[in-house]
Amino acid sequence: MTRSERLARLAAGPFDVLVIGGGITGAGVALDAAARGLSVALVEQGDFAEGTSSRSTKLVHGGLRYLPMLDLGLVREDLEERGLLLRNAPHLVRPLPFVLPLYRGARNPLGLNLPGIVRAALPVGMASGLWAYDLLAGRQPVPRHRALTGAAAAALFPPLRLEGLRSAYLYYDAVTDDARLTVTVLRTAVRLGAAACNYARVADLTKVGGRVIGARVIDALTGHALTVSARTTINATGVWAEAVAGLAGRPGFRIRPSKGVHLMVPRARLRLGRTALVLPETDDGRLAFVIPWQGAILIGTTDTEWLGPPETPLVERRDVDYLLDHASRFLAVRLTDRDVLGAFAGLRPLVSMGTGMRASSARLSRRHEVVPGAEGFVSIVGGKLTAYRRMAEDVMDAATGRRAGAPSPTRRLLLDGADGLSGALPELLARARRLGIGRRGFAHLIRAYGTGAAALLNAVAARPALGEPLAPGCPNIAAEVVVAVREEMAATIADVLLRRTRLAHLLPNAGVDAAPRVAALMAEDLGWSPEDQRAAVHAYRRAATAMAVP
Repeated sequence: MTRSERLARLAAGPFDVLVIGGGITGAGVALDAAARGLSVALVEQGDFAEGTSSRSTKLVHGGLRYLPMLDLGLVREDLEERGLLLRNAPHLVRPLPFVLPLYRGARNPLGLNLPGIVRAALPVGMASGLWAYDLLAGRQPVPRHRALTGAAAAALFPPLRLEGLRSAYLYYDAVTDDARLTVTVLRTAVRLGAAACNYARVADLTKVGGRVIGARVIDALTGHALTVSARTTINATGVWAEAVAGLAGRPGFRIRPSKGVHLMVPRARLRLGRTALVLPETDDGRLAFVIPWQGAILIGTTDTEWLGPPETPLVERRDVDYLLDHASRFLAVRLTDRDVLGAFAGLRPLVSMGTGMRASSARLSRRHEVVPGAEGFVSIVGGKLTAYRRMAEDVMDAATGRRAGAPSPTRRLLLDGADGLSGALPELLARARRLGIGRRGFAHLIRAYGTGAAALLNAVAARPALGEPLAPGCPNIAAEVVVAVREEMAATIADVLLRRTRLAHLLPNAGVDAAPRVAALMAEDLGWSPEDQRAAVHAYRRAATAMAVP
C-alpha cells in the first residue's frame, strides 16, 4: 500500500478508535484495539518510535531498584509483562544476564541512603531482594539469580574492577531493540486491519457538542490536510501528551520530561561477551548499566529534568562526563571521549497527578495512568517500555467500558515474526547459506525479523545485490532498506539508519558513509531523482550531528 493509499484510507473512516502517537504505547493501543475486533486508525507526527521509543536503555525488566522502595506491585506487574514478551516476541526480546557487584566503602549502594550499621548487612539484603525478584517473576524462561566469586564475576564480565569488590551476584532480565519492537507491534496491528501512517500530524481535534469525534491531520510531507473520524480518540503521545490533551480541554495531569542519555562504545574496547554490568552506585542515587547490544556496548543512563522542547533533547557535555566517569569507576579500563561512537538522548514521559511536584525525576513513579478527558477522548500517560502492553490493555478497557481484569487478546498474541519461528529456522538457515549470507548475518535477520526474514531472503533471491552488507563489517543487508520502505513506511534515510536498522548507533560518524547507498536504494521505490537523493543525504548529515559527542 502506498502512502497516498494509506492517507486515503484514513480519510475514508469512520473508525472505532483513533490513536494519536506512534511510539511503543500508541502501537500497543492500536494492536490491542485491533485484536478486540475494532476498526483502528493511528497517526504519528514524525516517524514511528522517533522519540522515546527508540532512545531507551533497551531493557525489558521488572525494575530491580523499585524493590527497596517496596513498590512490589509495580515490580510484579512489569515482571509479568517481561514474561509475556519473552513468549510473544522471542526473536526480539531475549534473556540477558547481569553481573551486580557490591564494593566496600559504598555510601549509597543501589541508590539507597543506608546507615553504616545497615550497610554491613547489604550482601544479605541483596540476596534477599534478588530472591524476591525471582519469586515475583514466577515461572519464566530465565535462570534464577546466584552468588558469584570474584573470579566468576570477572569471567562473566572481564573488564570488571576487582579492587574493593565485596560480593557479586548474577541475575537475569531481558533486552530488546526498542524501535524494532515498536515497528513489529505496529506491523502486527496493521495485519489485523489497523490503518497507520507516519508523518501525519494532528493539528486539532474535531468536536460535536463537546464530544471529540476525531482529528484534523496534516500530511507533514505534502502539507495536505485530512480529517480522521472516530468514535473514540486515544492520546498516546508520551512527552507530548499534556499538549495534545489540552486540545480537548483541561488535561488533568502534568508531564515532567526526564532526560536519559546513553553512550555507544565499540564492543572490542571492553572485550565483552553477552553479560551486562550493573553500575551499583551513582552520585545521584540511580542504577546505570553497561550492556552488550547489537555488536556494540551501550552505557546509560542519566536522569535529569528536561525543560526544553520535547523534539530536541540535547546530549550535553556534563551528561557524557557523568556516564564515562561512573562507568570507569567500576571497570578496569578507563573510558574517554575517544572510545565513544556516538550518544543519544531520550525523554521519559513521567506523569504527575498533583502529588510529588517537587520530587526529583529519579524519584517520580514510573507507573502509568489512564486519564479521561472530554467525552470520546482518553489519555494514557507515564509508564515505561516494558509495560506498553498492559498500558494499552488498561486504556482500552477504560475506553470500551470493559471490566478491568478481563484479559486482553494481546496477552497470548504472538507478534509478527514469532509464530512458527523455531520450526522455520532450519529451512531459513539453509536458504541463507545458499544465498551467501553468513551465520552472523543470518542471526541478525532472525533477531530483527523472526520468520519475516523469509521476505528479505526472497528479495535477495530475486536480486542478489540486495544480499550485500550495507556497511563493511556489519550484518545488515541492502534488502532491509527495501523492506523498510515497502513494508515499514520508512520515508527518510534517518528512518532507515536510526530506527529500522539501528546502524546510526553502531557505525562511526552515525553511518553517514552509508547514507548515499541507502538513498539510492530508497529512490527506486520512492521515485527520488538524483537531486532528491543528494538532498536526503544532506538532511541525514545534519541529523547525524545530534549524535556526536559534544
